[in-house]
Amino acid sequence: MIKGVVFDLDGTLIDTASILSEAWVEALSSEGVKVEYDDIHKNTRGMASRDIVKRYLPGSSDEDVPRMNEKRKKAFMASIEIGKRILYPETMDVLAKLDSKGIKSAIGTGMSRDLLGKVLDTTRLSEKVKVVVSSDDVANGKPSPDIFEEAFKRLKVDAKEGMVVGDSVNDILPGIKIGAFTVFISRNGEKLDIADKNINSLEEIFKFI
Repeated sequence: MIKGVVFDLDGTLIDTASILSEAWVEALSSEGVKVEYDDIHKNTRGMASRDIVKRYLPGSSDEDVPRMNEKRKKAFMASIEIGKRILYPETMDVLAKLDSKGIKSAIGTGMSRDLLGKVLDTTRLSEKVKVVVSSDDVANGKPSPDIFEEAFKRLKVDAKEGMVVGDSVNDILPGIKIGAFTVFISRNGEKLDIADKNINSLEEIFKFI
């Protein structure tokens, strides 16, 4: 029986992937680094910002991360504040239904805390989900299982009685490692064979609960 569900955030509950990718392209461009949007968009899903900086900014160190985060944050916030809709239509209903069934929910995300607070407040997810673990809260970001382990710990749910829902292999692999039931969501029909189940819409998780 599933007692708790940990959701990835971007691409699962909200859609900011394109906005974040554009923000990284802009931030790196300001440093004289030309990176294609498709490169960022395809290869950084779920990655911690510190790992993205190290990957794309030549010769970078931990000292460069705060500066790059600030540049990315500025570009990202500009998009959010002009009213780009980011919450998937079914998200709030799914969270409410889980709550009505007595099933705990949490968010486990590679998004850094500097952006996370704004996103949670803008979408009002902060009113629905009280346990949120970001890459800044643990030693290692995805695909390490640290984020999901910490989320289940805070929920006080054994991972083996939990479900991990995400839109990336970087969500599913750590879910498998900790023994959770894994659900891969792809709204364009893609499949991930290593996941326990594949779905096209968030409401489908109730088939397995």
